[in-house]
Amino acid sequence: MTIPVGLERVISIDAEVMHGTPCFKGTRVPLVVLLDNLEEGMGIDAFVLEYPSVSRDQVEAVVRWQREAIHLAIGLDRAS
Repeated sequence: MTIPVGLERVISIDAEVMHGTPCFKGTRVPLVVLLDNLEEGMGIDAFVLEYPSVSRDQVEAVVRWQREAIHLAIGLDRAS
């Protein structure tokens, strides 16, 4: 598994941390925890309060990455 280009400052993958699960860099908080919480209706502000080791900038970068991945998957221009 590799970190997407441009997200090296946001994501870490280390076999010694959470068994190699992609986490927010400098934390033990897996990215999936953000996605699960957003799915359950938690907002970004609440997430950052609940997980203070994760910065708002990190969360916003992951959300942007996911949005771009969806756009690419369905063939939309990134500006759409």
